Amino acid sequence: MIKTKPSRSRTSGFTLIEVILVLVVVVIISGISVPYFAGSYRGMKLKSSSRTINRMARYARSMAIMRETTLTVALNHETMEVFLGGVPATPTNEADGELDQDVLKRLGYTDDDGEGGSNSAGIDKEVHHFLPEGLTVRDFDKDWTDEDEEYPEFYRINFFPNGQCDWFTLEIEDKRGMGVRLENDPISGKITFEFTQ
Repeated sequence: MIKTKPSRSRTSGFTLIEVILVLVVVVIISGISVPYFAGSYRGMKLKSSSRTINRMARYARSMAIMRETTLTVALNHETMEVFLGGVPATPTNEADGELDQDVLKRLGYTDDDGEGGSNSAGIDKEVHHFLPEGLTVRDFDKDWTDEDEEYPEFYRINFFPNGQCDWFTLEIEDKRGMGVRLENDPISGKITFEFTQ
């Protein structure tokens, strides 16, 4: 007996119509999702900067309570660097047998190391972070003090040992005009933010 192979009436594979339908579905899904992802990518820098400022503020508040001292968060609106620290210890002028560093600096024997200068808003930097490129400060508001007038290129927020802090609002925008507005509660230190156009 001779065995014969069964004949196939149909070949396996995709037809041209099936391939075109799949491509049409992919194009439709891409057309719907690309604007959504592009919008969320544009807002990523703003979200990242608001999270950075929020984390810095929470850290400053908890460290101020723990150390029982005032800590300051400063934002350099020219370089978009945000940092925190405390006021540097002032040298005493008591005659204790040691050379007074302040006198030596005034006489020109030692160079100023830059701490407490205009590049640090009068505070010792402990933690610092640069915000993403392309962002600028649109607006900043707080209860201004004489210390703030001393350092006009910095926005300073003080965090006190009792858990309270200076009230402020800060608006940051990107090159396209999309922005985020941050506002804090001076009692709890909690920062809320919302996106603006």
